[in-house]
Formats: sequence, structure tokens, C-alpha cells
Amino acid sequence: MPPELLTIDQVAEFLHLHVMTVYRLVKDGKLPGFKVGGRWRFHQEALDSWMADRAQAARLEAENKRLAKKAGNERV
Repeated sequence: MPPELLTIDQVAEFLHLHVMTVYRLVKDGKLPGFKVGGRWRFHQEALDSWMADRAQAARLEAENKRLAKKAGNERV
């Protein structure tokens, strides 16, 4: 089965973002997409992976902040 392709409007709805935010993210290379005939398209699987990566990065950042705060409190 070929991968599902989404339009920019579908991605905006899927991610609960404004369409212009999606345009900015993909233009800045922060969101995986490609152009077909001048219109942006997105693989559903690539978006799922992107979201999982972002969630993992957020968890790691929160853990690092927690550990840094704990280390700071132990020094006092």
C-alpha cells in the first residue's frame, strides 16, 4: 500500500496548527514535506515519526532540566 499523502490543510488540522505555521515550519526545514507541482505534500508516516522525535526531545529536555535543578539543590 503506498504511503498516505496529506495536503498542507490536512497537516494543519492533524497537528492543530494554523496553516501559515505549517508553511513556516516546512519552509524552515523543521517539518518533513516535499513539493509536487508547486504544492506541499506530506507523508503521514514521516509526520508520525517527526512527532515521536519531537516528543522524545521534549522528554529528554525536561529530564535534563530536572537533573540540573536537582544537582544545583544538592550543592547548597
